Amino acid sequence: MAAGGCIVTTAPARAWVPAFILAAVSWGSSFLFISISLRGLSPAQVGFGRVLVGAAVLWTMLLVTRRRPRLSAGDVLRIGVAALGLSTVPFVLIPLAQQHITSILASLLNATVPLWTALFVALLIPHERATRAQVGGLVIGALGIAVLLGAWDIDGLPVLGAILMLSATAFYGIGSTMSRMLLTRVDEGPTALSAVQIGISAVLLLPLALLAPAPEPGALDLDSEVLWALLALGVLGTSFTYVLFWRVVKLAGATTAASVTYVVPVVATTLGILVLHEELRWHEPVGAVIVLTGVWLAQRTSRPKTAEAGVIEPPRKEPDPAA
Repeated sequence: MAAGGCIVTTAPARAWVPAFILAAVSWGSSFLFISISLRGLSPAQVGFGRVLVGAAVLWTMLLVTRRRPRLSAGDVLRIGVAALGLSTVPFVLIPLAQQHITSILASLLNATVPLWTALFVALLIPHERATRAQVGGLVIGALGIAVLLGAWDIDGLPVLGAILMLSATAFYGIGSTMSRMLLTRVDEGPTALSAVQIGISAVLLLPLALLAPAPEPGALDLDSEVLWALLALGVLGTSFTYVLFWRVVKLAGATTAASVTYVVPVVATTLGILVLHEELRWHEPVGAVIVLTGVWLAQRTSRPKTAEAGVIEPPRKEPDPAA
């Protein structure tokens, strides 16, 4: 998340495509890392571990670059409200969901985040009324979710996992909307805002991690796949990828950067099949295509005047979305 506009520079594809690909791979692999982390840790510990590592990396980056966040107490409070939806509640709900559904299905359902964002923006920000295309996108997206889950097979419907995952994406949508409402006047860079946001989430998740059952024996040993998956989740999916994403925003624009939403499920699905040996059911990619069509429509808005002058408002939602 970030505040303020972002000047879009005219840059060749080679300047931003590598960052775009790395961001998509990092966020797409988050679902794999969560699945491996769950082999020795509870969902709360996975959520806390990733934000703890992510916060350490982001704050180290600030220290190295000597960029100290200059935020008032009110700014921190507003960031904290947004953090509840963006990197606190979802970071526990997603691991909970992945205890009941595959990483593939989790990543495909995660693609519904823009639908929730469009819905909550329409409900909570009066001057941003939904267009017909956006309403149509929400309806198509809902249909896509039904196909994605195989709603016609009542007995095989993964109800609990789907509810948990869709609740996580709904919180992402609420958090994104809150950031747009509360952080428009916070004058700080994306790295500083992300560091404060992730740090607040670490503080909030610490009690849950402490109350959870102890990790499995050896889970945090140096040669443990659980530990390394958790470190990868924190370093890639919860810190460095923010920097890569905002580089794409700066060089190629918010629309291009937001299109990472379409690539993340492809990466996650590929890893789920090749590494975790998960099964891809025929209706899951079909439903995903319908969902992403709804996402495309829901994200369509009339071009603001500032965009015509080369200034855009970058999206305030992390497409991590595991994100």
